Amino acid sequence: MITIIGWLGNREESLTGEQLLALAKSRTIFARPQLHDTLHRLSPSSNIIDFRSPFRTTIDVIGAYEEDCTVIASGDPNFFGITKTLLRAHPDRNFQVLPAPSSIAILAARLGRPWDDLSVISLVGRDSDAAFLRARLRLAERQAGAVALLVPPNTSITGLVEHLANLHNEVRIVVATDLSTAEESITSMRLDEATSWRSSSPAVVLVEVGTIPTSPTIDFNRHSASLFRDGQLLTDGTNFTKLELRMSAIARLNPDQLPLGARVMEVGAGSGMIGLTLLYLRPDIELTQLEPRHERATMARANAETLGYRTTVSEQPVETISTNFDAAIVGGGGLSALTHTLDLIDPSAPVVATYADLSRAASAERLLGNLSLIQVAHGRSLGGDGVRLVPQTPIYLVWR
Repeated sequence: MITIIGWLGNREESLTGEQLLALAKSRTIFARPQLHDTLHRLSPSSNIIDFRSPFRTTIDVIGAYEEDCTVIASGDPNFFGITKTLLRAHPDRNFQVLPAPSSIAILAARLGRPWDDLSVISLVGRDSDAAFLRARLRLAERQAGAVALLVPPNTSITGLVEHLANLHNEVRIVVATDLSTAEESITSMRLDEATSWRSSSPAVVLVEVGTIPTSPTIDFNRHSASLFRDGQLLTDGTNFTKLELRMSAIARLNPDQLPLGARVMEVGAGSGMIGLTLLYLRPDIELTQLEPRHERATMARANAETLGYRTTVSEQPVETISTNFDAAIVGGGGLSALTHTLDLIDPSAPVVATYADLSRAASAERLLGNLSLIQVAHGRSLGGDGVRLVPQTPIYLVWR
């Protein structure tokens, strides 16, 4: 029999009567070094063995004991704990689990809030950058909510803070360490304060965000121009700005599936018409438009101002950008711009690119997977009742 006892903190009064009785009967106990002195008092005849890293080695040692033994886990061993790992490693053994409250449950109780709405992510033994990105996406996808992260010792949360800073939401961060001990610490902090935070103890980091971006991206009281009528905004006259192409490109981004507050990048934005049309349909998004050519960047800024839209227009090339985005529109810069764009977004995130050159479009299709030709023909009077259709230059649409 392997008995797993959950123990949050290091105080004897945290243990239940059933747990104390199990400890008193134990002959072999695996526990982290900080608990050895207390365990010698509670179970003086037990052989106490360090529960140390690497975790895999300790699991093997536990399984090698043919006699009964006890394993001391932190908090609830059934919740992001070692019960699952031990069961998988030693399926032929019998187990008894005597849990304690999770550290997340204790923090929620200290804050006077429930925790059944929390999305829990553990960084223990996992890639922190991937975990931070997953946390940001979960927060962005929820109209309101919070994420709790289980953070191992000496782990910086700077990567998380950088992701959160780009949400432009009301963000609350609470950091808890040494819960249920005399050294217990619970601290609320701002994003800039969290950048330099690091703890020598395991921690719970609670992140809560508001419902939508704190400032609107569109002033709906502006009616001086329309995105959907030709000639009302500044353009370069190319077919990339035409309404039919814009709507086709936006549809391939699946705008109804983008997370709330999504960060969208438009590369080679030109006069900004595709991104601005998307912003009209999804006023919650944060739009960054990259246009290295000054005269066209000036048009994009002027169009946003005319419409009353809040955007960021930058004259930087995409190769200089390091921030991550939730979706992207690529309208210039060739394949180099597309490949650099793909480095900035999740492999499953939507990307749409537009090309006038078929060879570039074909190369882009090998990266994205889908290719269509968009061609519009406009009616022209022939005199009398006659009308002919005049085809415009085709544009190739590539997307995933």
